[in-house]
Amino acid sequence: MEIRIKLEAVISLQDGEVNINEILHAVGEWSRGTARKVVEGVVDVYQEEMVRLACSGKGSMKWLGHEERGGKGQMCLGGEYRSGGERERRGLRTELGPLSVKTRQVICGVCGKRFRVLGPLLKVEPRARPTVGLRHMSAETVTDMSYRKGGGRMAALAQVEVPKSSAQRWMLAGDWDALQKSAFKEKTWESFQGLMADGTGYKRQGAETTRGQLRLIMGVKGSPKRLVPLGVWADKSWEEIDKEMMERKPEDVQPPVISIDGEKGQEVLGNLAQDIQRCQWHVPHQLGFALWEDGLRKPERTPHIDKLSGIIKIDLPAGEYRSISQEIRDQIQGQLLESKGAMDALARSFQDKGYYAAASYLRNAGEHTFTVVEKWLEMGYMPPKAISLLERVMREMGRRIKKIGASWKDKGVMAVAKVLMTRIYDPKRWQEYWAELLDIRGRCVVKDCEINFSLA
Repeated sequence: MEIRIKLEAVISLQDGEVNINEILHAVGEWSRGTARKVVEGVVDVYQEEMVRLACSGKGSMKWLGHEERGGKGQMCLGGEYRSGGERERRGLRTELGPLSVKTRQVICGVCGKRFRVLGPLLKVEPRARPTVGLRHMSAETVTDMSYRKGGGRMAALAQVEVPKSSAQRWMLAGDWDALQKSAFKEKTWESFQGLMADGTGYKRQGAETTRGQLRLIMGVKGSPKRLVPLGVWADKSWEEIDKEMMERKPEDVQPPVISIDGEKGQEVLGNLAQDIQRCQWHVPHQLGFALWEDGLRKPERTPHIDKLSGIIKIDLPAGEYRSISQEIRDQIQGQLLESKGAMDALARSFQDKGYYAAASYLRNAGEHTFTVVEKWLEMGYMPPKAISLLERVMREMGRRIKKIGASWKDKGVMAVAKVLMTRIYDPKRWQEYWAELLDIRGRCVVKDCEINFSLA
């Protein structure tokens, strides 16, 4: 089917007075309004023609499949239809702005069922006013800024009015878990060089405690290293997260390490990988808190922190492991043993001085501080030794969810976090997700468009 559109417009300009900005503004306003009228006209004509073909017994009728009138789940064989006239026009909210389209009806000649054709013909859900394209636009906008500002941005740039309450409702209704489904394939997990886990706080709404914890896990793959979102959880313990991940991950596939920042309870995540790596930036950083508990002031803490930073710093040579001489490997092995001994000695000196919190912290942290070096010596493989890649994610999360005066329900903060993670770190999956929902397969194209200009 082809629909031919005849369009004629007259643009009035003041001789010698108009500027380029006025032309852009006037034509832009006209084109947006015209686009909406064209879509409305195309939908109306398409409905009329498809109803005519159905009632005359011509053309495809696959879209007319329906349940038998009065039947519970029994499909009607159909085959004969007659027009049921028009009903009130249907309002739709789209990425082009509000539309008003006809709603045609047909009556089945077999079972007598009367139904509107807009839904089955154009895949418009009952009572669903926003189109998929508008929900896509809204999701991208409100993950960049607050719901209130996001609505204003869409109104200003796209001439689409989206109330704050509508944007919130659409975000909560989204199937954002589907964004991470492909990340749990066995082939994907086999390509991981490691995992990373981290968390950040947020202000909760409508809960017993006002402070919640947003936690996430990501895979690391490729060269240069890139992150693959695996999951986001709001106010769940690391033990609960570990249990859920163990159920979802492929069996018998364990990345070499999982890098953690040392938060209490994170050690349980060792079930997901072969070993644990404590972030080598956080190890000396968190020593400062332990020394503070022991009563040391900042000038007294700094030398100890700097000393620990020097102890754990072991630079691994870049390049192919097989090309590195045995002499250098032996040097790295020696540095590893020396660093472990120096860390133990520092812990003992803290114990002797009465710095019990610092001594206990070093003994606990020492077990997983040098995992990256041990893996390199064992496998010739350099997994991530810090969670600096993940810190960027946390900064983006904080920028969006830690607004002054903002509070979140767990479901809402998880929705924003999942969308934000995927948009930044897996943009291809983000586009694929919406392509599946939009179901665009080139079945409607605009062709033979010719525009001529002349003086009126």
